[in-house]
Amino acid sequence: MAKTPRAHRLSLRETILIVVLIIVLVIGLYFGLVYYPIQSRTTELEAQRIELQTQRAAADVKKADYDRMKAALDEIHSGDEPASEMPLYNNNGQQEVLAACFTTIFSGVDVTITYSTPALEGNIYSRTVQFTFRVNEENKGAEQTVYDKTRSLLHALLHTGYRCLMTSLTFNTGNSGDLNGTVNVSTTVVFYERA
Repeated sequence: MAKTPRAHRLSLRETILIVVLIIVLVIGLYFGLVYYPIQSRTTELEAQRIELQTQRAAADVKKADYDRMKAALDEIHSGDEPASEMPLYNNNGQQEVLAACFTTIFSGVDVTITYSTPALEGNIYSRTVQFTFRVNEENKGAEQTVYDKTRSLLHALLHTGYRCLMTSLTFNTGNSGDLNGTVNVSTTVVFYERA
């Protein structure tokens, strides 16, 4: 009769070794199948959350700008001021009319006016005009500060009755920063005419 092999009894040392290996295997499986995928997904979701917050902040800024511009347009359209005129294009004639208007606005102020060649876009000509002027104690007027005179010149420039847009403005008070001293202004205004 053949002998059946007897089952080998594990020694205490082998049992402890197998238990330790099983624990290491379970911990490895936990980290490999649960912990690291969850950490990876958490990192991805956090990055998405930050990106969405950034997009939301940008959208809030755009909405605030839109609301501000809409309020400004509503104020313009509901105001008592008549709509500005957009004359028909006449290169020499219109430039002479604008020059006469500017002469009136800037009387007593040293101003340099530079006209660009009108540009046609669609059915509207745009005429860019560069103004450089200086306001100081001598040409500000008796009841005005230098700042008030500068402000009134810019206001008059934008309210000539012709459709225009100020595209740049540089306001320099010199070294002192005093608004009652000399103020140097450089501004670009685009005037529009119908083709």
